[in-house]
Amino acid sequence: MIQKFFKRFEIKYQISANERQKLVKYLKAFMKLDGHTQNCLDYEVRSLYFDSPQRKAYYEKTNGVEYRKKLRVRYYPNSINDEEKRMFIEIKRKVNENVSKARISVPAHQVFQIIDGNNMIAEDLYQRSSFQDRNTLEEIWYLKKRFNLKPVCAISYKRQALTGKVEKKFRVTFDTNLLVTKHNFDLLKFHQGSSKSILPRDIVVMEVKFNNIIPKWAVKILEGNDCMQEKISKFATGLKEANSYCTV
Repeated sequence: MIQKFFKRFEIKYQISANERQKLVKYLKAFMKLDGHTQNCLDYEVRSLYFDSPQRKAYYEKTNGVEYRKKLRVRYYPNSINDEEKRMFIEIKRKVNENVSKARISVPAHQVFQIIDGNNMIAEDLYQRSSFQDRNTLEEIWYLKKRFNLKPVCAISYKRQALTGKVEKKFRVTFDTNLLVTKHNFDLLKFHQGSSKSILPRDIVVMEVKFNNIIPKWAVKILEGNDCMQEKISKFATGLKEANSYCTV
């Protein structure tokens, strides 16, 4: 079943590739690779971010605004359940490390029409949707119109994800090969040739995700490996890098 609503805490770290290898070795005693992982290693994630002409979302992040919202589209190109080529339109809300998301799954070829909202395809989806999905669509359309949101950058990365064997809601993810582009907003055809690296290739973004508390064994592993929290926004860092080699 597709999970449409999330509410959890997320803590980010920047670590080296060698530190990642050591951490995974320890974590695998308590965790396993999640079902999306391919070839015992990782899977690709592609995201398209929207922002206002005044870069409201970008400056809220860089200025440290406590409560923030972002609109994005997320696509998993290698998903075993993606024979129909579907994408998620998501609203991500964040208060410090407290994150909640609402999302709706749509056909990839209709994603921009549905985000626009002012057409028969969007209206038909709305009429066929559940009460919760209608609320999500209404908020997407409100944000799109209220702030004149448009695509500003697309980001791709490789993710290795671990889930707890006992604490099934506890996740640790490792993201590498982070790339950004503002030339191509078709997530089906993300071309590395038109993209730029967001971070050095030997840097890994680790995220620890949990509902209430981090298991004691995980705390010991993190502290034992001197993991220091270091906030990073893929969106804000990626947009800054994209703008460094072309104008908005």
